[in-house]
Amino acid sequence: MPLEFHELTSPLWSMSALGKFGYLMRRRIRLDSGGAAVEYIDDKIVGSGRMLNIVRVSVENETNDYTELRIGVLSSGIFHPHEEEKNPNAGSLYWTSEEFYLGEGEKLRIELTGTTDADIIWAYIELYEARIIR
Repeated sequence: MPLEFHELTSPLWSMSALGKFGYLMRRRIRLDSGGAAVEYIDDKIVGSGRMLNIVRVSVENETNDYTELRIGVLSSGIFHPHEEEKNPNAGSLYWTSEEFYLGEGEKLRIELTGTTDADIIWAYIELYEARIIR
């Protein structure tokens, strides 16, 4: 099923804690489940000379309960879960408890196990992007 990406950008008012990270970006992604055993939401790949500070990822299945939610990093084709939740409830928002980083060539992956056909899944991502100076 196709993903819908919606991106909003807002200026960061205090640069002191983040150095050259710049703008807070918010992404909202919708996935209409096709009933696969495992559904994936993969964010955009981190480009060359960039790094992402993932501030928060929130996920909600509006429609049904499911078996497992895992949020992490996809790097060189290998998924490295950062956080997971067993037996999430429908209509409940689950979010990461701490920030993490993605480097060049990596991407954020959200993995949902046990979804059913026609589930509506929303992911909300808050992040900062930085240029890597070499």
